Amino acid sequence: MNSKRKITRITAIIHRDLTDLVVSALKINKIHYFHMEAGRYPVLAKRGWLFFDFYQNHSIIDTPVTIFEVLCEPLAENFLLTLFRDAAELNVPGHGTVYSETIDLHSPVPTDYIFTTEEKNKAIGFSGLTGIFCILPRGSAEPIARLILQNGVAVPTISYGTGTGLRDKLGLLRITIPKEKEILKIVVHSSDSEHAMDFIIEVGRLDLPGRGFIFEFPMGRGLLNTKVSLEGPKQAASMDQIISALDQLHGNMDWRKKSNQFRQSTRQRNYFEGVNVVLNCKEETIESVLFSLRRVGVSSSTISLNKLMHAQNEKNAFTPAREVANLLIPKKNLPEVLSVLDEIGFFGEETEGIAYTMEIPRAFSYQSKGKK
Repeated sequence: MNSKRKITRITAIIHRDLTDLVVSALKINKIHYFHMEAGRYPVLAKRGWLFFDFYQNHSIIDTPVTIFEVLCEPLAENFLLTLFRDAAELNVPGHGTVYSETIDLHSPVPTDYIFTTEEKNKAIGFSGLTGIFCILPRGSAEPIARLILQNGVAVPTISYGTGTGLRDKLGLLRITIPKEKEILKIVVHSSDSEHAMDFIIEVGRLDLPGRGFIFEFPMGRGLLNTKVSLEGPKQAASMDQIISALDQLHGNMDWRKKSNQFRQSTRQRNYFEGVNVVLNCKEETIESVLFSLRRVGVSSSTISLNKLMHAQNEKNAFTPAREVANLLIPKKNLPEVLSVLDEIGFFGEETEGIAYTMEIPRAFSYQSKGKK
């Protein structure tokens, strides 16, 4: 089977209180299929009244969010970015983020699964962005998020998953490496991506076994959340509002570059290239799929849960409860992986599998330390 086609993935991270408004907007505009996942974005809490509180770390307050995902034809990108912006009022700091990516879809899907429209919309958002995706042991994301926020790098998003792979190969050491994982994502200016990755690698100690992995992925356009703190404004406008206004004034985010503010690492990172394979299938079916992929060298993955919603529930071609696996593999192994998926009937009715990929220009893990 070779049904590869280039499409656009729209990801929107929306404050949970705005979820119903967004769902209503998606249904009204006949976006038949969309995925939903629970997550959170941390913000810095207010500091205390005492002077020495300024020298202590901020505590973190978690804001619950809903992570939406819609696949669409490239011509519908601006329509969906505008829809999410307007439905959730993303010009207000703290309401959320929306961005687009180009991906390769490798599976047959119902016609209305990929949204398209004849309506033409003006391009919105900013280009020159890079996403960073990081898998960490449960409980490790918060200290990293705190430092990201304190340094003004970005506003992170955290969701949850279960890891497989290295933990099973470490003998007695595996009892210290939990299966439960946290998935941390941030969006930065592309010129800052390597420095931001290096920052997270050092703080998260990703050069140690079982600490997870990190990669960057190219993005199209996006509107980013600027709410980093709950500190109340002492002027007519808060710093978050000023940042948002400056983005609009400049028409881009170049003025936010922070490369010269990052502490340069003294270590030489051995980054590698790869492909992120995303497998989405019926709940309780992914384990057998991953077992079959072991024979072509896929030894680790991260599994999370989401729901596949449909505007008309009675016509839903998919089971709503879904499992999602992210596999980071060498590009040369992709044909073998797709062949195994086809062979085991991943795209059939029993599994209801959907597979898409994106090329990863830079990734890092403990295993890559010794690679030259």
